[in-house]
Amino acid sequence: MDSLLQKQCPKCKAEISETAYFCSNCGESLRPKPEDVSIQKQMLVYFVSFFLAPFGLIYAFKYLNSPDKKSKIIGIISLILTILAIITVIFTAKTYLEKEYSDINLILNGFN
Repeated sequence: MDSLLQKQCPKCKAEISETAYFCSNCGESLRPKPEDVSIQKQMLVYFVSFFLAPFGLIYAFKYLNSPDKKSKIIGIISLILTILAIITVIFTAKTYLEKEYSDINLILNGFN
């Protein structure tokens, strides 16, 4: 192999390829495992991001911190879905409370 494409394992000092994920001699992990970007995982991430909004932030930041471009896109979509879900819940709660408050006011004013 070319010396430019080789490096040493930090654990056992064996020569390894620059592109290797694990040392072939001792099995030491050389790079972090890339995030799963399968369609099933994306569906889970998007579901959690929208329907369990605060927990979507965990996935959003996990994928945003990944060096992979596709992972970053998944993280951005997850963050957007989480923000939209939170805004939707706040708007729905505000509308509901305003309606209930006006109904209570009508009842109270009707008895006076």
